[in-house]
Amino acid sequence: MSEVTLYHGDCLEILPTLEAGSVDAVITDPPYGIDWKPRVNNKTAMVGDDKPFDPRPFLCFGSLHLFWGGNYFSSRLPDESCWLMWLKHDEGLWGKRTYSPYELAWTDFGGTHKAIRHIWDGYIKQGIEHNTIQVHPSQKPVALMEWCLSFTPEGATILDPFMGSGTTGVACVQTGRNFIGIEIDKGYFDIAEKRIKEAQLQIRMEI
Repeated sequence: MSEVTLYHGDCLEILPTLEAGSVDAVITDPPYGIDWKPRVNNKTAMVGDDKPFDPRPFLCFGSLHLFWGGNYFSSRLPDESCWLMWLKHDEGLWGKRTYSPYELAWTDFGGTHKAIRHIWDGYIKQGIEHNTIQVHPSQKPVALMEWCLSFTPEGATILDPFMGSGTTGVACVQTGRNFIGIEIDKGYFDIAEKRIKEAQLQIRMEI
C-alpha cells in the first residue's frame, strides 16, 4: 500500500522541513505560462504577476525530475535529451483550435524524446478513469500521470509541490508509489485529499 503525506501550505516553506533523502523524484505541473495570474488566496512568493516560475529550487530534491510546461522556463533548466510530449487533441481538430494540441514536459530521465496520445479536449476525455471530472483548470488525466510515473522506479517516493487536484497522487496510489503532495489553495487541497482517499479505498477493495 502506498504511503501518502499531504501538506496544505506554501511549498517553499514546507520543502525545507522534509527529511533528507525522503524524495526519489519530483513530478509536477507548476503554475506557469503566458499571462498566468495567481489565485486570490495564493500567497506563494514563488510565482507572481511579474515573477516567472523558477524550477531550480526543486532540482535538489530526488534524482529524477519532470516539469510540465518546461518549454516556458527552459532557460532556467539544464539542457536534457528527454522531453515528454502529450498529444491531447484529435488530429482532425488541430486546425480549428487557437491553442496548442500538445503539451511538453522537461525531464532529466535521459534517453530520447517520448510521446503519448491521450485525448483530453473539453468534454471529450479518453477512457473511463477514476474521477475524470475536471475540477482544476490544468488538471491532467490519471492515465497520463501513470505514464509519467512509469519512468520512475517501482515503490519510489514522488513529490508534487504543486499538487492541485491531486491527480499525481491518485496515479501514485494506483501504481504502488509513495506520494508527498503540497498545495497552497485550501479548496484544491480538500479536493486532492478526497480524490486520493477514494483511490486508496478502491485499492483496498481490490486487495
